[in-house]
Amino acid sequence: MKINHRIILVFAYILLGSSCSKDFLNEIKPENGDVTEDVVFSSKEGAESAITGMLDIFREENYNGYPNTGNLTNRGLQTTMFLFEVRANDVFDAYYSWWRAEGSWEESGYGRIQTGTRTKQIWDMFYKVINNANVIIKRVPDLTDVAPEQKEAFIAEAKAARAYAYFWLARVYQFTYAKDPQAKAIPIYMEPTTSATIGNPRSTLQEVYDLILEDLLYAVDKLPTDRTGKFRINKNVASGILAEVYQELAPGNAAYWEKVSTYAHAAREGFPLTSNAEYNSGFNSVSNSGWIWAFPVPDEQSLSYYSQFSYMDPYYGYYRNIAINTSFVNLFSATDIRKSRFLYWGDVAGYPALVYQTTKYTSRSTSAIQGDILLMRSAEMLLAEAEALAQQDELQGAIDLLFELQGLRDPNATKLAANTPKQDIIDAILLERRKELYAENGMSYFDLKRYQKDLVRNGNHPYPITVPNDDKRWVFQIPLAEIDANPNINPGDQNP
Repeated sequence: MKINHRIILVFAYILLGSSCSKDFLNEIKPENGDVTEDVVFSSKEGAESAITGMLDIFREENYNGYPNTGNLTNRGLQTTMFLFEVRANDVFDAYYSWWRAEGSWEESGYGRIQTGTRTKQIWDMFYKVINNANVIIKRVPDLTDVAPEQKEAFIAEAKAARAYAYFWLARVYQFTYAKDPQAKAIPIYMEPTTSATIGNPRSTLQEVYDLILEDLLYAVDKLPTDRTGKFRINKNVASGILAEVYQELAPGNAAYWEKVSTYAHAAREGFPLTSNAEYNSGFNSVSNSGWIWAFPVPDEQSLSYYSQFSYMDPYYGYYRNIAINTSFVNLFSATDIRKSRFLYWGDVAGYPALVYQTTKYTSRSTSAIQGDILLMRSAEMLLAEAEALAQQDELQGAIDLLFELQGLRDPNATKLAANTPKQDIIDAILLERRKELYAENGMSYFDLKRYQKDLVRNGNHPYPITVPNDDKRWVFQIPLAEIDANPNINPGDQNP
């Protein structure tokens, strides 16, 4: 019998709130999901601990280091999102160090191949979230001190987190839904697993997305808007995730565009666009009014050298190795406030690609690398809504929404004419997504993938490659450890 070592349950109460307290709730730390669940789910407080611990997996340290070293190389979801930023065109490693192999699409131990560090980190993190969510969904109904509506909210939050994890896995380990809904994707687990669980076979993209939609529709229906902090998933966050999912599915089913606009609009209710002052403040605080979903990182839990701030902050970061493509900088007008965040170095001896860096992400401290983790904000939802309107031939509405952001960022912005062709409007919206959301969550990469477009590098990118949209490298391989442990996924089931 092969043993599935992939998923363990961790319910440590990691304080994600604004307090800096070290108070862990009863130090509840089940190791395999079956011995101390009764302790965790004996009270409402225990269930709250379980929810918080599940969400903290998205930001926790992962010790699946570089090959044969065990070095710490991953800070959860922030690292995963940035991995896909450097696989696009607009940001890159100018020092040929951290992120060099990932950004060059090199088939090595640092990337997508079955023995690669990154694919194992991605697989482990999201399946760990899924297992935690499955335990919560199973055990919350047993609570005796919780009202029915609160039980539904706990289950809804777990289902939303599970759906979000499956969404990431579906996008990473297969081509887009529109290419082939029946393509084999990833295994589905609806029950908690332990070290003795026999792994499931790969399900199709259709089956995975059916579950994702079912979970998110339940979550949107049952979740309140109130929450204890921006790290929690409420109705706005669940609506935003649902909009992102429908956005992925819509190129293969045009009926979904209406749902994109509906849920994107719902997600941003109560969250204004990030003001220009906030945009210029360093993208380091959950207090930003436009941030819908974000993880606070207290100062004593500093992300240190392996955080996004370490790579990007040209003043206070440690590596400070991420540069901005000249072709991308040239897309901004001189009066666009976002252009003021680009730092021009000119010709740096020994580093020909280091022409521009950005101060979009800067540490909130000059003596330590500190900053919160952004997952979703209102500008993304506004642009998703605009894209969906354009795809539904509501062209004026799309133009108006687009200009709401363009006019805010650039006082001299020119609004698209009413007779602008539909495809030109869509292209303008996708461009604005690049300009507004760069270095955040891999948006440019996944936009190319869902529309099945080639990646064509230009400007001063140090790896000027072209990757056709059907290239196998768009799809990550299943980690070898999973194939070794799961009798229902054999070497012949591996992605190319």
